[in-house]
Amino acid sequence: MAESAPNAEDYTRWATGRTHHAPHLPESPPIPHDNNMELVSSPFTQRIKATGATGVSLFKDPRNHPDAVGTILTHAAKQANFCPSQGLKGQTEQFYKYIAEVNSFPGFFLTFDEPIFLELSKDLSLVINDIVRAYKGVADADVNNIITSIEAMANSILNSGSRMPGPVLFTQMTIMGNSGDPSLLLTIFYTTLQMKIETSGKITVATPQRYTIHRKAFKVLTHSLVANADKLFELFGNGSFEQWLKVVTSGGGPKLSCLELRHLDPKKET
Repeated sequence: MAESAPNAEDYTRWATGRTHHAPHLPESPPIPHDNNMELVSSPFTQRIKATGATGVSLFKDPRNHPDAVGTILTHAAKQANFCPSQGLKGQTEQFYKYIAEVNSFPGFFLTFDEPIFLELSKDLSLVINDIVRAYKGVADADVNNIITSIEAMANSILNSGSRMPGPVLFTQMTIMGNSGDPSLLLTIFYTTLQMKIETSGKITVATPQRYTIHRKAFKVLTHSLVANADKLFELFGNGSFEQWLKVVTSGGGPKLSCLELRHLDPKKET
């Protein structure tokens, strides 16, 4: 039996933290974490552009929905106190709460939720290939964007000053427009690795080890956002996906990691 379309009351309950909307598919396994885990986040967008829309039209006009989705995701991050832009430590538990907030938003329909269990034996660059392959069949993400995101996350670890071995949670989040379709797709991928920095300054990975790429994809319910535009603007106000990117992007830097161009052959496989 199909679920009824979300209404203004559903959105109000979500925005005020009074509900946990039932997920449409089973949850992925819990995110492993401990007190020493660092989290790095490098989201990106694809085939969307900012319109600068304000007011009710932010939600009423589907052309403005990239910014509307960014506004909603920014609210979810604030509710979960998830702000990796302020540092790498102490964000893992907040990320778990953030995922729960996104997963329960009435205007997002969870279409895919599946982990991939893998084992890394020698080379961190192989993780790049695994993550790129993990997108196939889930989302039509640009390979260059994926790899640039991974590079940024690696650089965040290099510039964090951490020298002790410890787990790292890599998170990639994407707002993507669908060609020829006004609807949007939101994807969230996250990977846990045991990382350490060698004295040479390069990133190495404790091996052998098992790791998991968690994959989630949500379809944005465009018609529901339009139908509830007045209430959504009342609840969330103005915003943009650019604001969301600033909040959920970890600090990086110019230092080059071991994920150099010589390791990035997948860029050619467009």
